[in-house]
Amino acid sequence: MGIVFGLLTGMFFAAGSIFVKVGQRTEPDDDGVYTTLAVNAVLLGVVATFAFKPPWNTAGFVALVAGGVVGAVFGRTLMLRGVRLIGPSRTSAFTTGTPVAAAVGGWAVLGETVTPLEALGAAIAVVGLLWLVRSRTPDVTGTPPPIWHYMIAAAAPLFFGLAFVIRKWGLERFDSALVAAFISATSAFVFLSILSVLRRDVGTHVRSITQANRWFVLGGVATALAIMSQFLAFGFLDAWVVGLLVGTQGIWTLGMSVVFMRGEEHIDHTVVGAITVVALGVAVVALQT
Repeated sequence: MGIVFGLLTGMFFAAGSIFVKVGQRTEPDDDGVYTTLAVNAVLLGVVATFAFKPPWNTAGFVALVAGGVVGAVFGRTLMLRGVRLIGPSRTSAFTTGTPVAAAVGGWAVLGETVTPLEALGAAIAVVGLLWLVRSRTPDVTGTPPPIWHYMIAAAAPLFFGLAFVIRKWGLERFDSALVAAFISATSAFVFLSILSVLRRDVGTHVRSITQANRWFVLGGVATALAIMSQFLAFGFLDAWVVGLLVGTQGIWTLGMSVVFMRGEEHIDHTVVGAITVVALGVAVVALQT
């Protein structure tokens, strides 16, 4: 079951990025972050109502809150901005490298060791990402995107990887996958709401929900299922194995782009090759498990 949940995580995250990209066609000023987070909180809240409630652990709760903010706010904001700027397939090539970032975070924060094989896999993944950035193949307009567009997408897996480590630490102390998923998602939504109040643009976010773009809503449903599947996979598999399976997101995204984007996204040998190299690097890292 762990393998199934891990693969579903990659598939649902890929679907979420595709749905949001479709929704962005008619929303020039909204990347869909607030709407997807709101849907996450509602859906996972319903599921958590019927889930097992573990004994209270303050440290674990705080870690899950922090993991939600780091991953769902900063990571997702950068990812969805990358989806708008360079497309879901190219962005997914970067997010495929999240397990490598998690390995570095696990070494630095949790004291986990990085073996030579893991270092080799990380190096291969970095080569794939650098290939994608340096090539900067033209989009459907025939113009290569500026390099800072790629840097935004490249920053997303750093936050995702850090959130991966924080959530793992928190889940070890607050042992309920479904409740933990709800805590992470809700904390991200609350944090973003507070920021909106401080920036005095809460009205914009309220309108984004009351006039919800259906594709953003679908993106929220998909990411809620992804978060839930990811936490459930932790109960069956080591974190590295889960990371490998989530790394299939790039492959899922390529397939879904053909169906939903219909030529809007320019997919060539560079995109396919870069995703393949990154996935190979992640696979090499996972051989250590």
